[in-house]
Amino acid sequence: MLAVAAAAFIIPGLTEELIFRVGLGGRTGRIRAALAIAAFVLWHPVQVWLGLPMAQAIFLEPGFLAITAMLGLACTIAYRAGGSIWPAVLIHWLVVIGWKGLIIAP
Repeated sequence: MLAVAAAAFIIPGLTEELIFRVGLGGRTGRIRAALAIAAFVLWHPVQVWLGLPMAQAIFLEPGFLAITAMLGLACTIAYRAGGSIWPAVLIHWLVVIGWKGLIIAP
């Protein structure tokens, strides 16, 4: 689990937040933020369709994608309110390791 937590900090935590929050979302504009969140959500099924190694079948499920949209919104709010990418990275990382912990630990 420690290796998963360490890896999850870099990918998806830091990497996806830099791409979707900083690169695409920026700090201003609701439309830009909404498009970045939509891209974040769509990125998950794209990973499955491309056969990327970290992709999982759950990435195609509507419930998972709804949770992904909520995570994207929470990370966007944290990034914009805090003025730093680190709160968003921490939120994303904690959600991923919590989810993985439920899958791996039992």
